[in-house]
Amino acid sequence: MSIDHTPCHGTLVNLMMSSRRWRLSPLFHIYQKFHSYLVWYVENTGFLGTMKHAFSLGTRVGVHGRGAAAASIRHRQGGHALEILDLEPGELVEVKPIEEILNTLDDNRSNRGLRWMTGMRKYCGKRYRVYRRVERIMLETNGEMRNMKNTVLLQGVMCDGAAFGGCDRSCFHFWREVWLKRVTERQCGGDGVVPPRDVPEM
Repeated sequence: MSIDHTPCHGTLVNLMMSSRRWRLSPLFHIYQKFHSYLVWYVENTGFLGTMKHAFSLGTRVGVHGRGAAAASIRHRQGGHALEILDLEPGELVEVKPIEEILNTLDDNRSNRGLRWMTGMRKYCGKRYRVYRRVERIMLETNGEMRNMKNTVLLQGVMCDGAAFGGCDRSCFHFWREVWLKRVTERQCGGDGVVPPRDVPEM
């Protein structure tokens, strides 16, 4: 039996057909990558942190080459950090402080292949209930099925699209368990769940 690798619902094709010519150009892709990188660092490390990172990265690349710079970041950060909480739907969790989360990321701003996305910073320190575990997903770019571990969705916590050109898809953010900690009802004195802003109706 042959496997159809057509993207789910033709998403990629539809995006290309509805996009302006400028947004399909190589120059726009370069701009988009740089803009995404800059916004991510400013949001998560602040302006000064971004400047320090850019300066230190440039210095390491100039002296040792790109490979050495990447290795230095991997040595400093813990992109393979693993914490298994075995969270179940309905459990109450708190998103860890950004400083702790940054220590779990590698030079690709990811933890075991899952990127800490732009827009997730505002949920740090807040409490939510687990919506469900994520065990398997389809990549819309090529139809590939991927298995996932130690990852959950949180109730009502979705991407608002502000950092992605105003996208209205309202995708759930994926949360590694290493970015969360359990909270008991007693600890929060009741439900203690802070509702996210601009939650779309389901």
